[in-house]
Amino acid sequence: MEAQRRSADEMLRIVAANPQRLEALKANPLPELLRLSDEAKALTPWSGDALLYRIAVIVLGSLALIAAIGSIVLVIAGKQTPEVLVALGSAGVGALVGLFAPSPTGK
Repeated sequence: MEAQRRSADEMLRIVAANPQRLEALKANPLPELLRLSDEAKALTPWSGDALLYRIAVIVLGSLALIAAIGSIVLVIAGKQTPEVLVALGSAGVGALVGLFAPSPTGK
């Protein structure tokens, strides 16, 4: 499992790789820390993107509903439900559960 990346660790790497940044940090710490913070945040992965989660929930929920309704229609019509339809519905529901389950590291 990959260790969680933190912006403070990224700031340390940026400063360690460039001695001029260290000198700028010693000379005028506050503006340099703000610039370093912005750079480090740009390097860390996405978190808390509400639009991305909304799109994912809509797509996965639609997939699960379409699979469920399709299965019901096929059963009413007297036909056998294809395994692909069952697999897609199960995958959609499982992915939704995975999105809403709390992260074990994000206490």
